[in-house]
Amino acid sequence: MLKYDSTNMFSPQIGELSIKKEDLFLFKNSLFDKNLLTFRNLIFNDTENIKSIAKNIISKYKNYVVVGIGGSDLGSRTIQQSFKSISGVNVLFIGANTDPNEIEDFFKKIDIKDTLFNVISKSGETIEIIANFLYITEVIENKKEKVSDHIVITTSTKNTTLESLAKNYGIDILEGDASVGDRFSVLSIIGLLTAAVMGLDIDKFLEGAVYIDKITNSEDPFSNEVLMFAELQYLSYKNFNKNISILMPYSKKLERFGFWYRQLVAESLGKKVSKQGKNIFAGITPIASLGSTDQHSQIQLYNEGPNDKIITFIIPSDFESDIKINTEIENVKYLNGLKFEDLIKKEFLATSISLKENNRSHGTIHIDKIDEFNIGALFYFFELSTAYLGEMLNIDTFDQPGVEKGKEYMYALLGKKGFEEQKKHLSKYIDER
Repeated sequence: MLKYDSTNMFSPQIGELSIKKEDLFLFKNSLFDKNLLTFRNLIFNDTENIKSIAKNIISKYKNYVVVGIGGSDLGSRTIQQSFKSISGVNVLFIGANTDPNEIEDFFKKIDIKDTLFNVISKSGETIEIIANFLYITEVIENKKEKVSDHIVITTSTKNTTLESLAKNYGIDILEGDASVGDRFSVLSIIGLLTAAVMGLDIDKFLEGAVYIDKITNSEDPFSNEVLMFAELQYLSYKNFNKNISILMPYSKKLERFGFWYRQLVAESLGKKVSKQGKNIFAGITPIASLGSTDQHSQIQLYNEGPNDKIITFIIPSDFESDIKINTEIENVKYLNGLKFEDLIKKEFLATSISLKENNRSHGTIHIDKIDEFNIGALFYFFELSTAYLGEMLNIDTFDQPGVEKGKEYMYALLGKKGFEEQKKHLSKYIDER
């Protein structure tokens, strides 16, 4: 089970720049109705179709390649890093970058005959994905293979470039949920198909999310750990200008989870205007960190630099490994018999104490172990806390106009039809160069 320990977020433990328990507030259901959250609907969905698709993929292919960027990619990367593939299918990734060296190297290492590419774009217009799609089809055809045998497309928007390309090649389309934004879609077919192809129990992911949902119905943060987490982030930001949120799991398996969290928070909470259209320039800057690695780098800044940060640790109770140190060398004999699991837990404790002594706010999420249930719970914990935070900040949590503007300019620079005005606008910057 997942538990959030907020002890070191409060005064007097963490000096003057910390929250008092009396600062916490009831968050009325009239202001926040979970039933209206589209990503919440995903956790109650039937999974039989996803399992059926995965079973077919496992029977035919050795490699399953996710071709996605952002929310179409990061959740699957988190799952792939957190678990071993039980099915024997290799889960690989391409498309999150248009670096030509990465793309060229990737195709030198795989056998197309044994590979299925899942090309994912909710909008069906993502330029990085379309570019990768076109190159992938060329590689497949050069190998004298049939394109539709090696590509499926996952999208949720009709009459798009990607859909037309799918029809052109006779490629099957897997339908995503159009009402759910990519960064909230990990517990849909976007992430769950990756998990199912690996042979994981996808129902357990949803059970973990449902568990969190059931224990977060209270309007009182002392009875709702997700609300508690959100309020502490909000009050630290509002009252003490702590606008940097660091997620630091103490497990290499969860390193990618930090990258998923980084997109979720940055894209959801970094907004120029309020719901009423007033300029407020809201935002909490997320940073992905890793214990114990970053004890030897970032912790210097977190302990002695500006007190503008909140750190959230994640640590499993059971690492499910018994490896230990065996030595009779005198000057390191104090390590003899020490399990690495106990070592990393002591490293976490030492870091937490040092932060406390320097009056640095930090909380800890404890999970039993890294399994489907707990990862599903973690995904939903942060999705729901981000939705709470968006309401507290009085912003639209689910749009991304700053991202969309960059996309428009990219289309204009590439000469895409329909973006002539943007190209005209950009000409002054290009001329200046």
